[in-house]
Amino acid sequence: MTSLTDAVVVVTGGATGIGRALAHEAGARGARVMIADVEDAGEAVTSLQASGATAHWLRTDTSDYTQVKKLAEATVERFGTVNVVCNNAGISVIGALQDVDPAEAKRLFDVNVLGMFHIIHAFAPLLKDAAARNEQAYLLNTGSEHSLGVPPHVMPMSTYTASKYAALGLTDTARRDLQRFGVSVSLLAPGWVLTERISALVAAETRAATAIEPFAQQPADVAKAAFDGLLKGTAVIATNPHSRAFAMEHARDLMADIQALPLLGGPDDHPHDGTGDASKCPFGQS
Repeated sequence: MTSLTDAVVVVTGGATGIGRALAHEAGARGARVMIADVEDAGEAVTSLQASGATAHWLRTDTSDYTQVKKLAEATVERFGTVNVVCNNAGISVIGALQDVDPAEAKRLFDVNVLGMFHIIHAFAPLLKDAAARNEQAYLLNTGSEHSLGVPPHVMPMSTYTASKYAALGLTDTARRDLQRFGVSVSLLAPGWVLTERISALVAAETRAATAIEPFAQQPADVAKAAFDGLLKGTAVIATNPHSRAFAMEHARDLMADIQALPLLGGPDDHPHDGTGDASKCPFGQS
């Protein structure tokens, strides 16, 4: 299924960048769109409306749970339901762990990790309700190729990388927690994307252009891949072929270390057998 006709799609961080592209892709597929952003999203809404989409926006800082709850309430008040949540708001900080200002690191984790949790927590009941009515119900968390390992071809962005590892963890647990309610959960994991900010950097610095432009994707292409993957139920929607090599190397290294553990033989030796059946957990027994 590729259509989102009359579905209600919420996009956080939708004023610019990947979020704006996600909003436009949702609108092009027939959705009604609610954008949330700390910045003015009026121009993004105007652009959506000019393309024939129904769109609205609400200024929202996702690190503030009170504002996130107001976003959820406002979306239902205006559109009546929520079918897709694009949990996309995020910020970045450049630098190694030992060099980053702790105040900047706190703000990054407040937005990228706590903010992502806030959106899941506030919107999960609405997505569960939509699924119970046999409507579409999807959660898309925007991670990064940084969710798949430490990219060797970019400058140290260590707090950002750590926050995107957390996005993977939030996605995996949300999938486990919401699956039985009929809510599908995916992680979007793009590499370099030519957003407004990155495009400006490429235009201003020849060195940046050389390092980024050959490996970057257009936001519209990432957004199309995001919704194609989301609607198919893809768990991790990696969009950039340049992410493959280091991500696979990271996965192989991880598995090599895990496979060094002794293999247990009997079926009763594996209470955590990967099925997701919580009743098999010895700590879950009453």
